[in-house]
Amino acid sequence: MGASSKERQRRYRERRKAGRRVVRLVVDDVALSVVLEALNFLDPQDADDDEAVERGLNDMVQVLCQGLVGDT
Repeated sequence: MGASSKERQRRYRERRKAGRRVVRLVVDDVALSVVLEALNFLDPQDADDDEAVERGLNDMVQVLCQGLVGDT
């Protein structure tokens, strides 16, 4: 069963307070796996694991953001 509306609202407020947001992306599954693997954010054996792909994408975006913010 999903989270209650109160729980979703609480998590939303926590994310906003921490300066974070959730975004939805539509990407080609194979292309994403190839990029994440090539950049060492995903083990090739985990390409079919949705949670591993999500972690890899999140890690890649975090590194990109940190790198660009550090350059300013």
